[in-house]
Amino acid sequence: MRIPIISERTDEVWVSFRHVLRRSDKIGAFTEATVMWTPPDGILKQAVAVARVHPNDAPERRIGRKVALARALWLAGFPRDERRQVWMELIKRGMRV
Repeated sequence: MRIPIISERTDEVWVSFRHVLRRSDKIGAFTEATVMWTPPDGILKQAVAVARVHPNDAPERRIGRKVALARALWLAGFPRDERRQVWMELIKRGMRV
């Protein structure tokens, strides 16, 4: 989903999630968050982060999205104000935190 933000780095951020709930392989269940943005130089950049589920836990999409997105925003190097704008827009759109 496209999220507009006020920043010197970019004017919008794209966020997407992928959930894998299989437990039959060695990897197990996980949630992946991808954050993409276009800086002023015009080259698309992205950060991908994963939140793994412990084998003894039941996978919860809400918690997986929260952990994976927090890690992806941190890996992308967004300052606190920009991360807050992304979270507030997601909450406004109905994402439970």
